[in-house]
Amino acid sequence: MAFFDIPKDEDITPEARQWLDDLRRLRGVETLWGGWLTYARSPRILKARVTAEENLYNQSSGQSAFSWEARNMAFMLVAHARHCEGCFGSSRRHLTALGFDEPVLDGFCANPGVLPLPDRERLFVKYVLQLATDPTQLQPKDFREMEAQGLSRENVQEMIGFAAFAVFNTIFTTATMTALRDD
Repeated sequence: MAFFDIPKDEDITPEARQWLDDLRRLRGVETLWGGWLTYARSPRILKARVTAEENLYNQSSGQSAFSWEARNMAFMLVAHARHCEGCFGSSRRHLTALGFDEPVLDGFCANPGVLPLPDRERLFVKYVLQLATDPTQLQPKDFREMEAQGLSRENVQEMIGFAAFAVFNTIFTTATMTALRDD
């Protein structure tokens, strides 16, 4: 028996329903993955997740200094490195919708240095991946290198926020998928 269950519609509080509706609008979908619904008993967690996604990942916010392609490539590579099947699949769906095919995406996973992105966006992906997988390897010189290559301090802060979101999301997704499986 699964540890988590999906609550019945009538058991979802109005606050949780609002956050789930906000997520549907944000993603432009009618149906959400059941893992999101498991958090309907915890509206504050839904709020945190939806707010983070809206501010740190979503393409419709229009506030990112980095392209939707670069953000999805970074997210895919973080998900791949952290073994999050749900996040990996989701990012690949976004990227195939942008015209990338599966063999090309496999090639990006094998060699992230060949991403078809401008240099600035390749730096974004490189440092997001490093921040999400081993932030202790960053040195002060890395920040100077980022700045010397045209990244502002605000761009660097956005990369840190994005990496934190990617890790945050891979933890939620992986743990929730596990808790929804039958023993």
